[in-house]
Amino acid sequence: MNRKNSLDEIMKLITKKDVIISSTGLISREVFENYDSKQHFYIPGSMGLASSVGLGIAINKPNRKIFIIEGDGSILMNLGAIATIGHVAPNNLIHLILDNGAYASCSEEPTISKSSKLDRIAKLVGYKVVYKVDTINELKNALIASTMDSGPIFIRIKIELGGRRDLARPMKLYSIKNRFIQFLREN
Repeated sequence: MNRKNSLDEIMKLITKKDVIISSTGLISREVFENYDSKQHFYIPGSMGLASSVGLGIAINKPNRKIFIIEGDGSILMNLGAIATIGHVAPNNLIHLILDNGAYASCSEEPTISKSSKLDRIAKLVGYKVVYKVDTINELKNALIASTMDSGPIFIRIKIELGGRRDLARPMKLYSIKNRFIQFLREN
């Protein structure tokens, strides 16, 4: 499983009312190039902050599903955020970690995700449902189940290192913000 086909499966699940927060670098660029929508909030230069932003939106928009998509490098930069998510326990939050074992958006330096057991940490800090998936079929099943589960939900998705690097960059930050705020107000 790679970044692109895992994102394909995730995006099949998204409805027009859902909110998608995507992390720095290649994840946001892949989402922007292939699935751009006003319901997406890209955080292209803030490694580790997608989970904090997603939590804030989940608290303020309890009638919407909030999907946070970030890499293992990003979540490892801000482990305190998952402890806070577990404590606050928003039932509308689905946290997806694309774990390739590297800071892929940089120079593919290895992370410590293999030894850190992110799925166990999520369970220990209070995520209600935790999935660890290694195949497309496991991902499909976890995503389908997550639509029926009450959150917070954590899905660690093991993906291969690599993929396209020449992806389009998201629009200007102020344009992303303005478009996203308008989406939240309209819906």
